Amino acid sequence: MNIKNYILIFITAGVLGSGCKKGFFDINVSPNSPEEATPALVLPSGVAGSAFVFGGYYQAVGAYWTQQYTQAPGASQWASWESYNLTDNDFDRQFTLLYAGALYDYKYVKTMASAAGNWKFYAIAGLMQAYTFQVLADVYDKIPFSDALNGEGNLQPKYDDGPAVYEGILALIDDALSKDFTASTVKDPGTTDVIFGGNMAKWQQFANTLKLKIYLRYVNVDANKYATQIKALLDENNFLAEDAAFTSFKDQETGYNPFYNTFVSRLAGNVIANTTLMSWLTEHDDARRGGIYKASETGNAWTSLNTGDFQTTPGATIKNYATPNINSTYPVYFFTKEEVLFLVAEAEARYGTAAKAKAAFDAGVEASFKSFGLAGDAIVYPYNGIPSIIEQKWVAAANKRALEAFFDYNRTGYPANTFTKSKTSIWTNDDRPKRFFFPASERKSNSNTPSRVDLNVPVWWAKK
Repeated sequence: MNIKNYILIFITAGVLGSGCKKGFFDINVSPNSPEEATPALVLPSGVAGSAFVFGGYYQAVGAYWTQQYTQAPGASQWASWESYNLTDNDFDRQFTLLYAGALYDYKYVKTMASAAGNWKFYAIAGLMQAYTFQVLADVYDKIPFSDALNGEGNLQPKYDDGPAVYEGILALIDDALSKDFTASTVKDPGTTDVIFGGNMAKWQQFANTLKLKIYLRYVNVDANKYATQIKALLDENNFLAEDAAFTSFKDQETGYNPFYNTFVSRLAGNVIANTTLMSWLTEHDDARRGGIYKASETGNAWTSLNTGDFQTTPGATIKNYATPNINSTYPVYFFTKEEVLFLVAEAEARYGTAAKAKAAFDAGVEASFKSFGLAGDAIVYPYNGIPSIIEQKWVAAANKRALEAFFDYNRTGYPANTFTKSKTSIWTNDDRPKRFFFPASERKSNSNTPSRVDLNVPVWWAKK
């Protein structure tokens, strides 16, 4: 392993350490002998890097922009997220973390594994690379893809359009699954696969689920483009039947969940329950309220605020409000079981049968309740096609997959007539964010960075 790759691994572990203190994950410690770094060492570092960003800032802003969380009074750390008055510096660090850390780690694993015919590692790295690229493409619309990850070979990679990135991502998935996992050169990832323990049948399900998610992004721009593939996946019915999650957290400062580390521990006092979701749960007498939120420290009440109201309650603090129920060892989810069922329900509703869509919808609601230790049949919600599927998916995404709820709203417009206008919004109309700004660091260093696009401009798949 050359020094450059060692540095890249060190960046991943080091940046995680800088955000979460030294030794964030024991499994993610930099190698003592970098020249001997193996796919087994680097793969968990890459997965940890993706989890750190997706389970930290991306989870938080997704929850703010889908009105699951809001800014607490007595603090203002994330006030700009509610006014939508962001700058190019917002999420710059997360962009760098993913490109210089996780994505480079995945590329390194693929390169090493390919040379050795070590195809299980190759496939896992390829699938996580595809997953990570898709999230970036969904928040930025255009990203470095075909020219990316070439290091000093190309320090100014071009930005590819979203549709081209998506085609490339699908090719990454197909490439990952095309390898011979029974070859004599293949090594078992075992516990170094921190998601599925080296179970390639589950990675096949992960790939099918990721493909279904990608195909459904096209419903507004070319609904028939992947209709055949969607129907084939539904017929095969081999999707994830469990969570795909990173769970290697510890109840100590060096090993906290990234959301807990930043938004509960280090920058405490800022994040409380949003009235939009709180009221929805209360009006439906939905017991998931106690799983999603913790009652207020003062008064043990389910109190909350609307987006942008944090300056309207002088004297109040976070102690007066319910807060997200996320502890130090809470998992970071790449997919949840209930999310997969709602994906299947949407696909069935659009391309299959209403009966199968309803069955998947009911199973998704049941899985969501069970994930909080509640009876699966606690409430039977009415089924009304796509609106009800995405509404329940939004509720089930709280604390777990909030950024996906943000994408769903921008793609489908559901939950409809639910979100309130932020009192601090910089926009005079009811506009809401649709994307991130291209990062400041890219604008300074990469002349191919596209011109700035306003936050309220939809990404390619959300245009109707």
